[in-house]
Amino acid sequence: MRFILTVVIWLVILGGLWSYTRQRAAAEAVVRYRNPGVVEVEAAYSLLLTPTFSLEPDPFALKTGDGPVAAVELRLNGVELPLEEKNIRRGQSWTLDNVPGLVQGQNEIFVRASPPLAESALEHGIRIRLLKSGVAAVDSTVWSQQGALVSGSVHFELEPIQRDHDH
Repeated sequence: MRFILTVVIWLVILGGLWSYTRQRAAAEAVVRYRNPGVVEVEAAYSLLLTPTFSLEPDPFALKTGDGPVAAVELRLNGVELPLEEKNIRRGQSWTLDNVPGLVQGQNEIFVRASPPLAESALEHGIRIRLLKSGVAAVDSTVWSQQGALVSGSVHFELEPIQRDHDH
């Protein structure tokens, strides 16, 4: 009798678990997930970077490849932007015209740069400006602590262009 009762209990437990997982899988098949498409901005924006220091490669950076370590890293929404480090000097603005990858809604600019070791006692910063037709849409500065890398993110939102509609 005990053996039959044990088999019945196991069948009830396993049958209930099988029924639950089958019902759950069927319910998930009906659920539709909404994935809104990313809409890129049509307007032309320019990105200006102005550091308060001259850039040098980070001497403490991990070297994973054969090439030199970059002195500055610039990312827009997770995608690395091309940068010519030779043109970036203290107090001089570096400009990237027609910035690729800007989307309507939330955006993020990430910058990480290495100040000179000789100036490690100073605090440094990089001014980040995003211009549309010469007007600043974003104007922010990323600062560092003494002796640290200048590293930070600037979050901003770009609204879609409102077009006039005749109703």
